[in-house]
Amino acid sequence: MLSDILIGLGALGLILLGMDWLSKGLKAAAGRSLMQFLERSTQKSWQGLLFGTAATVAVQSSTVITVTTIGFVNAGILSLQNAAFVIYGSNVGTSLTGWFVALVGMQFKIDALAMPLIGVGALLKLFAKSARRQGFGEALVGFGLFFLGLAYLKDSFDTVFVDIEFSLLSELGVWGLLLGVLIGTLLTVVMQASIAVLALVITATSTGVIPLSVAAAFVIGANLGTTSTAIISTLAATAKAKRLAMLHVIFNVVTGVVAIIILTPLLWLISLLQSALFHDPNPALSLALFHTLFNILGVLLMWPLTSRLVKFLNSRFRAQKAGQLRVLDASSLSIPAVAIKTLSMESLRVGQLISGQALLLSQGKTLSSQSIEQIRQLQSEISHYLTLLGKSQLAEHESQALNELIKNQLRLEMTLQLLPELAEQAERDPQAFVPEQALWQQLSSAHWPDAAQQIRSCYRDLMRQRQKLKEQLYLLVLTERLTNDSGGDQLLRFAELRRFNQQLTRAMLALAKLHGPQQAPQTSAVNHEEINHAS
Repeated sequence: MLSDILIGLGALGLILLGMDWLSKGLKAAAGRSLMQFLERSTQKSWQGLLFGTAATVAVQSSTVITVTTIGFVNAGILSLQNAAFVIYGSNVGTSLTGWFVALVGMQFKIDALAMPLIGVGALLKLFAKSARRQGFGEALVGFGLFFLGLAYLKDSFDTVFVDIEFSLLSELGVWGLLLGVLIGTLLTVVMQASIAVLALVITATSTGVIPLSVAAAFVIGANLGTTSTAIISTLAATAKAKRLAMLHVIFNVVTGVVAIIILTPLLWLISLLQSALFHDPNPALSLALFHTLFNILGVLLMWPLTSRLVKFLNSRFRAQKAGQLRVLDASSLSIPAVAIKTLSMESLRVGQLISGQALLLSQGKTLSSQSIEQIRQLQSEISHYLTLLGKSQLAEHESQALNELIKNQLRLEMTLQLLPELAEQAERDPQAFVPEQALWQQLSSAHWPDAAQQIRSCYRDLMRQRQKLKEQLYLLVLTERLTNDSGGDQLLRFAELRRFNQQLTRAMLALAKLHGPQQAPQTSAVNHEEINHAS
């Protein structure tokens, strides 16, 4: 008895480990192409629905798709409207996985296939040279572990739980069903995987341990439990992430409530459908059919309401602190290409804030210590996410982009450290930065990447003006209208100002390249050469 219980726990561990490997491996294999495909293929509601369904079936985790979709929304790749249908599709995709478990996992000796999959996958993971093939090998290992665990779980249910009277829950009526929903929710919150709970319930139903009505309540609870990850991931997240998480919660709650209300008619309809489609009634197939029907019903209910719901959510979570990240949170790290895009967006915002402070100096105003502290806080948070991204498995072009991000963050840090020195110059001469006003104004309010050419032109004009001022300084020293000490001090201020303008412009032009649709960090060298030449 004890050994069977331990085998059951081990089987559950294999299922969870297999799902983790499967999702990580497929994400590594998909890589940057997933983001590009998503940009092209979710412009319409039905496309988002199909993508969410297919991606969840492929990755075997609606939670992964939800967190990834939040990252896409943060990066501006997906609107909230389109992301809503990706989330709907992820729920439908979970129900299709239930069919796979019911048809394959319960009908065939799948553990005989699991071992070769683990073997082939391990060889690819260990010996393949490309990251994509290694990811595919990791996915195969995860797939094999998932079904190996399913086979052991089925055996443990046959021996350990067969005498437990789960039918007592059905005798409690509505309260028993609500208790089943609560148990399903808690199991999903603990395991952080609704598909694992679904496999658990289908296995128990196929062995006759759990009655179909109680199993249906567990499945409804599992759907509700998936919202926990979205909620947890947005506790310290951006406003966009919170809106999408709230939409996910509303969809699952509405779908779950409706499913509970019409549970009896749904089970009756499923009985009729199964009698028409299959010769022998099968509880596992009945449960998979129930899961599919109530998720599709939820999509049909929410489809006409989505536009109004999105409009309502867009008016929520608007209060954000000035020093808080706006598009970057943990969900952005789910796919490195998305992380690079959101990191570049946040760094560009830092550059604009620094430009805004410099613009205030040119207008005769003083630096705001509170604003400087907020910029430092943003820099610290961006550094934290850069470190986390550096620990991820990156392709070669992603590593290059990460290096470019780090280099330009250091440039922005240099300009931030130069601001107090510029403030001292402004105190001595309120008109010192009049030539810079046009450039700083453009940098603080630029729309990237469209403004890049205009900013390059403005920077070249500024450098020509500064060169003329330096020549005038030389003439003043030559004609003894200015002492060598004063001239040297003025030249040093010119050098500090030139360094500030050069590093700030360089950083923002390079970040705009990374922010654009074609991320090619190596091309930023052209901009640097232009700026060096202008200097």
